[in-house]
Amino acid sequence: MVQPSAPTSIEDLEARLAHASALVKRLHLQYEVAGILAEAQSIDDAMHDVLTTLGRTKGWDLAQAWLFDDDQVQHFYWVDPDLDLDAYLDASQQLDFAQEGHAPAQALEAGDVLWIPDLKQLPGATRKAAAAENNVCNVLVFVLRHGQHVYGVIELASTQCDPPEEGMRQLFRLLGRDIGRFLEAMQYEARLEKKNARLAQAQRIARMGHWEWRPLTGQLHINNGTLRALGFDPGQHNPLPTLEAYVARLSEADRDRFKALLDDVQDFQRTEVEAEHAFNSPDGSPRTVILRAEAQTDRHGRLNRVVGMVQDVTERRRAEAQLRLIARAVEQAAEAMVILDALGRIVSVNPAFTRITGYTDTEAGGQLMDELLHRPTGRHDDTFFRRVTGFLLAEGHWEGEVWALRKNGEVFPELLSISVIRDDNDNVVNYVGVFNDITDQKEQEDRLKQLALYDSLTGLPNRTLLREHLEQAMTRSARQQRKIAVLFCDLDRFKPVNDTFGHEVGDQLLKQVADRLRAAVRASDLVSRLGGDEFVLVLESIASEADAGQVAHKIVDAIGGPFVVGEHNINIGTSVGIAFYPEHGDKARTLLRRADQALYQAKEAGRNGYQVWAPSVAG
Repeated sequence: MVQPSAPTSIEDLEARLAHASALVKRLHLQYEVAGILAEAQSIDDAMHDVLTTLGRTKGWDLAQAWLFDDDQVQHFYWVDPDLDLDAYLDASQQLDFAQEGHAPAQALEAGDVLWIPDLKQLPGATRKAAAAENNVCNVLVFVLRHGQHVYGVIELASTQCDPPEEGMRQLFRLLGRDIGRFLEAMQYEARLEKKNARLAQAQRIARMGHWEWRPLTGQLHINNGTLRALGFDPGQHNPLPTLEAYVARLSEADRDRFKALLDDVQDFQRTEVEAEHAFNSPDGSPRTVILRAEAQTDRHGRLNRVVGMVQDVTERRRAEAQLRLIARAVEQAAEAMVILDALGRIVSVNPAFTRITGYTDTEAGGQLMDELLHRPTGRHDDTFFRRVTGFLLAEGHWEGEVWALRKNGEVFPELLSISVIRDDNDNVVNYVGVFNDITDQKEQEDRLKQLALYDSLTGLPNRTLLREHLEQAMTRSARQQRKIAVLFCDLDRFKPVNDTFGHEVGDQLLKQVADRLRAAVRASDLVSRLGGDEFVLVLESIASEADAGQVAHKIVDAIGGPFVVGEHNINIGTSVGIAFYPEHGDKARTLLRRADQALYQAKEAGRNGYQVWAPSVAG
């Protein structure tokens, strides 16, 4: 057995120790990057931590990455905070990967780790001038890939011209594969989430969901779409864990027939099931449901599961039943009914049509229904009518809310249902339309919306509408690069008013305060009441912070003036806190919190004034 030779000198021993130490450091770096990738919740978090680790661990001055996804290039970077590398970083952010000449493009072409000893001496380098300006000397670039797919590149740059350590190329090949594998997994997960979201949306629109029965265990697996279709709350625990629980909710007339179909599947007499049945929903109302499923076997030919879709067709069946009754009920129906020819011209209407629209059978006959009732409102464009027509021809039925015009010129909302009548050759011969005037229903919806979004005492927007308005305003301001001011107002000396004169006087005072606040700002600004004596104003598109201060001063003066409530003369004041978007926050809750903090600073400063939020205000 050959024994390893002993070191012949101290120099050999030191070299071996240095080599071992470098190897340990490389392994430690690889493990640290692997840990970052394992714990990362997003690509952004992972790339930030990976670049920081690479830069700080190996002594690079700048670490940056370019990631490719669907023709988009995302740029990430870490830079030594003690160095000025702005010129080189700016040039890097503008790299065009459709062109050659820069180090990342060369690494992509080579498909391997690329080392450039002196970037300033590289002929034709696109960032040569920027490298010279910031004294960037060498760069190392490695490709992020998994299999044959390339997900990006990472470039490490240094102002020192030292060569990389021995073994670094192999380390960065391994890191490139590890990071590439992580990026593939994250991008696949993102694509899968989008696909699942689109599928869930389609199921919600179609009122359908997944249905899967395991015969061996009797278990039933359903998703949120099925729960909605059957009338259950999607948020609750599965109320139908077994087939028996599902069958127990079927009508007696359907139960035996449904079980017989599944028995045929188990006996291999059929492989597909289509069963329309009545299902008793949790609120006691029956739903008409269609189950379409197929049997699936394992590799031994044994029945493994029955998989399909459940769809709620209650409304569709109800509409079809109405159509079958039209011939007998058209004259007595409360709903407006209209029969059209294949071109959409009115053939016949019932008395309810005349009552709702004002047009008699003679006046409406021969006219296109959309030209007579719907297009004149100006609420629907050609795209809408083409979409409805396309759906009608494809599905045979369409139902929805539309705007219509009465003979007297009044516009009103209607719930319109249109169905197609075809001959034996599947040619369209007629359309049957049924509609109701839903003005009362829409007004009720408006009243409910008023209750949900507006303060019942003052009529001002409440906290919910304030948050919604502020978020929309921030989106607009970000796009237009405009400033927003949020003013948080709290009345001074209001509690003694309630204690002295009673809550009825206090309520009347709050109404007058709301009026003065409205009068103090522009019509485009929002004045809202959070509750009690707290009000919030949102000023969009202000030119400067001084403008907001002028408004705050105006509010303080307005509220500081005397109020007359009944026989009482009342004097109160207000304190105002101000926060600005985007300087003080990019989220609605942050702006509101900081405006509130500034408000309390104003109160501590003596009340009846205003303060602008500053970091020192935060509590």
